[in-house]
Amino acid sequence: MTHVESAHLVELALRNATPTDADAEALRHVEQCDRCRDELDMLTRLVTAARTSEAADLPTPPPERVWRLIIREVSRERGMPQPPQHPWEGDGSG
Repeated sequence: MTHVESAHLVELALRNATPTDADAEALRHVEQCDRCRDELDMLTRLVTAARTSEAADLPTPPPERVWRLIIREVSRERGMPQPPQHPWEGDGSG
């Protein structure tokens, strides 16, 4: 059995183009093939999630103090001099 190519399944999930005869043939195959149907379902969910996301759904960068703590820890692990600690850091409140 020849499966529908992943790139074609992506195009079907995106639904950006006018359907063609090849699309109809691919969809007939998808109806009969669990593997292709599962991949198309997953891609369709992904496209829907991407198209309905809003700015509030996007990750935000961590605060500057988190980056400083990461740099300090990496420097410590590599035996490099650590950047200076500010008085408000290291008090366990952040």
